[in-house]
Amino acid sequence: MQYIILLIGLVAASTSAGVEASQLQAMRCDALGALAADPMRQSEPVTFAKIEPVALTQACSAAIAETDNAFELGRYYLQLGRGLLRSGDVADAMVAFNRSSELDYPAGYFALGVAYLLGDDVQQDDVKAEVLLSIALQKNVIWAAKALTTLHNNKASPLYDPERAEKYLMLFEERMF
Repeated sequence: MQYIILLIGLVAASTSAGVEASQLQAMRCDALGALAADPMRQSEPVTFAKIEPVALTQACSAAIAETDNAFELGRYYLQLGRGLLRSGDVADAMVAFNRSSELDYPAGYFALGVAYLLGDDVQQDDVKAEVLLSIALQKNVIWAAKALTTLHNNKASPLYDPERAEKYLMLFEERMF
């Protein structure tokens, strides 16, 4: 709750400082939906459980409508997808994650890869997960190494490979600590 009060205070201060309404929506989208795994996030991360789906989807939709910057669009679509997923709208969340990756936003690949890895909300597909997570890792989303560790440690996966899993885990630990 304190974070929301702080956000409202920042919004009010920004408005008086001449920040445009479109920038306010972008700031809200970032503040309400930043993903911890996103190395290019613009705000403190928000855990999935703390996402306010209605506020996040409204803010990100407004931010998307107000920009044509591909980098920003990629981030807003990623965060929109998080809000949609939190509200239970899996199909539209996947559309948003796909759009984020189509815009070549690194964490967009990560979000899609994790969705295919877990298979909670979409058909599990280890091959798609590996491809997407590998792209994310190449684009410096280090949390993709942790996800790839999980993928290659899964004995039920056709991609089971404990040696690769260990290499990804070492990479993750080296980069995180």
